[in-house]
Amino acid sequence: MNNIESKSLKQGMYFESTVYLDDDFVLLTPETPVTEELIKNLGKWGFKILKTAGSPIGRETPSQGASSTVQTATLNQNIKEQEGLQRARKFYSEMLDFTTKVLNRFKDDNILNLNILTEEVKKAIAMIREDDKYVLRFQEILPPEGSDYMYNHSVKTTILALSIGDRLKMPNHKLIELGIASLIHEVGMLQIPSKIYEKEGALSEAEKKVINAHTLLGFRSLRDFSLPRDILLGVLEHHERNDGSGYPQGLNNTRISQFGKIIAVACSYVAQISNRPFRSGRDGHTSLTGMLREMRSHYDEDVMKALLTLLSIYPLGSYVTLENGYTGIVTETNDKDFRYPTVKILLDKNKNALQDQPVVQTSEGGEMKIVSVLNNTEINQIKEVLQTLG
Repeated sequence: MNNIESKSLKQGMYFESTVYLDDDFVLLTPETPVTEELIKNLGKWGFKILKTAGSPIGRETPSQGASSTVQTATLNQNIKEQEGLQRARKFYSEMLDFTTKVLNRFKDDNILNLNILTEEVKKAIAMIREDDKYVLRFQEILPPEGSDYMYNHSVKTTILALSIGDRLKMPNHKLIELGIASLIHEVGMLQIPSKIYEKEGALSEAEKKVINAHTLLGFRSLRDFSLPRDILLGVLEHHERNDGSGYPQGLNNTRISQFGKIIAVACSYVAQISNRPFRSGRDGHTSLTGMLREMRSHYDEDVMKALLTLLSIYPLGSYVTLENGYTGIVTETNDKDFRYPTVKILLDKNKNALQDQPVVQTSEGGEMKIVSVLNNTEINQIKEVLQTLG
């Protein structure tokens, strides 16, 4: 049986199989449409989860006269989502502009204003708490054409690190310090020739040593600014690893600071999903599964758990295919189990765009199981199909 959230029901919707209120009570048969009265009663009765062996067909027959209602509900839902993504893109753009100015001023004039950094991080924390389901959809928030990779990397790392810190219930003053550390964690790179860190081919051993020096260079360049110790350690230790294989000091898990552990996870994930001159970015699911395999040797377990509860194993904004052939986009995580996020269905099994776009809870087995993650070419094809809905 698959679980269906009652709040995802739309007037005029049909299901492929019988829908049950519990293990025995039949709520709907395949030939019976969802009615407005039924939706109201489910809310009144407090039934949040329904059970069915099939899937929502997602199309109403013209005879039901529900088309305009469903289209209006879908339009409102899509508008809300687009508004959320628009806010996230605006926030990202403004933060990128701020970060570029701060790091350039540090590079050119050796000036770093802690008060200005603090206020910017406070704004970022407020935005993340209000709109985390949108600001974490990195795959849909593309960097501006021609913008510097390092500055984009710093912004995304900061957003993710702050989200992790908040999920770990870090006190506000420490969360602000974490945000500052994340925003400036790559300052050491400013002292390395760009031709090295932007090189398209493989790095030589000598070039790798230069790159690996950036954490120590950043730490040394910031010591004169009277920054809190945790900020300095976050900058110094974000490439340390649990098993002592990291740099610059080869610390093991018990000796790495909390800031170092958090920024290590955020920095690694963002780096993997980002396009670089020498390779294309991976999808979020592949990146996360790879990090999970390396968790014992590389990453702190509590930090990784926080990351997974934020993004799910199929990160927010991922396009996925279900066992029943339907295609959807991950819109919400599942606090009870990061493996089974909420998915908004976009296409039916015949790749036709759905007007009502029901929201379903994925599961371990049955037709609501996620079976694949789509690549960029497939995603672009889906977007073209969706444009037919207007």
